[in-house]
Amino acid sequence: DAFQLLLGARSDKKLVRKNSECAIVEGVFKARSSEIKSYFDEEGFPVEENEIVIKRVIYQNGKSKAFLNHLSCPISTLSKFSKSFVDLVGQFENQKLGSHEYQLYLLDQFSKNEEKLKDYQELFGHYQDLTKIFEGLQIKVREKEQREDYLRFQLSELEALNPSTERENELVEKKAMLLNKEENALALQSIQEILSEGDNNTLQQIKLIQKFVSNTSGLFNSEIEDKINTVSGLLEDLSYDVSRIDLNGEDEEGLDSVLDELDSYQKVKRKFNVTTEELIKITENFQKELNALNQMDSELAKVQSEIHTTEDKLFKKATEIHKIRQEKAQELERLITRGLSELNMKGSTFKINIQKAQKLNITGLTQLSFTAETNPGEGFYNIKDIASGGELSRILLCLRQIVASEDSISIFFFDEIDTGIGGETASKVAEALKKVSQKSQVLAITHLPQIAKMVDEIIYVDKKSLKSDNSVRTISFVENKTGDDRDQVIQQLAGLV
Repeated sequence: DAFQLLLGARSDKKLVRKNSECAIVEGVFKARSSEIKSYFDEEGFPVEENEIVIKRVIYQNGKSKAFLNHLSCPISTLSKFSKSFVDLVGQFENQKLGSHEYQLYLLDQFSKNEEKLKDYQELFGHYQDLTKIFEGLQIKVREKEQREDYLRFQLSELEALNPSTERENELVEKKAMLLNKEENALALQSIQEILSEGDNNTLQQIKLIQKFVSNTSGLFNSEIEDKINTVSGLLEDLSYDVSRIDLNGEDEEGLDSVLDELDSYQKVKRKFNVTTEELIKITENFQKELNALNQMDSELAKVQSEIHTTEDKLFKKATEIHKIRQEKAQELERLITRGLSELNMKGSTFKINIQKAQKLNITGLTQLSFTAETNPGEGFYNIKDIASGGELSRILLCLRQIVASEDSISIFFFDEIDTGIGGETASKVAEALKKVSQKSQVLAITHLPQIAKMVDEIIYVDKKSLKSDNSVRTISFVENKTGDDRDQVIQQLAGLV
């Protein structure tokens, strides 16, 4: 139960000892490969000093917290870790082998299909992307006519306005000028009177000055005469330019026309809740979308053609992989059937039901299930449905022996795999466990001396009742047994002491 908690099992407040605030379970795993270290780095829980530390805290109210490498983590992260590297097999459990997906994974490992399957799955991912694009285009095509009507309506309004920041600024200036026309006319008239049209206007005065200068002999030098003549000429030019200004010419569009056009700008900007600059961008985008809709039928046909081509490639690759699986399934059946016989399940037969599916999926075209006939003539059943705990445990163990070297599992936890067996069978199971332990760590809960004597280390668990202050508490004790103590435990299991 403690081990399962570390692997993400659901917590229960009943696990908290009476009168205690919480229960704590902590496990330390050694990371012995770069693959495992990289796995935790990618998950965001880096390994320090090659140690993977998992801790669960369960409180009296039933809530719990999980920590991975000293960082808080969701329970799903622990479960994901366990599925990749740890396998726990209880009396009636087959955590992974009951899954058809995992059975197929094991067969591919045994068949050395990894590269072919990886190549297939990359192409299948592209196929899925194409399918999503095609489905999206189909939706757009169905909505195409309605969308086209909408775009054309919006574009007709925008194109009629033909939004331009320069034009809008020009209209604002014209509006200001037209609204101030009377004031401008008075100003223009006053300037003209001062320059040339009023009594004692500036030009008359400068002409009088010229006359005095020319009639006064020797008083003014030539430089002064030139300046006066220059001023006179400039005033004449200025008077001429001012006289040519026609206020009526600025009213060609008319104030009403200018105001109407400016009002159109404001209405359209309010409609889209944007600036004039953004209106220009919207017009361009609507036109691009309309053009794209016009090309959608040809794009849909192109994607559909690519999907068919990709499907043909996938079927070819999946069929090749399925053929290899069929051949290797027969070999794996023979190996496991022989292994079951070695585990004293004589007469038992292992069979892989394998069929070719009609529809492609991420693993190809193969459907399969692991079955076994443990009593000759009684029929084959899915291994997860086999009633005998001892038989199931031996089938699982046999599978582990064959595929352990190909699997990613680093730790196998066998919970009372010895249930329902004894004698020579128990010795065979012990030898099989030893074989698995050559590739992966094996933890086994057992009461059989045949298994206990084969292990590298015995961890002895015992419970004792302690009395204190008129109360009794039950305490678990855990000891590593070595030397004579180890032999005594094995004898105790054998009933010799």
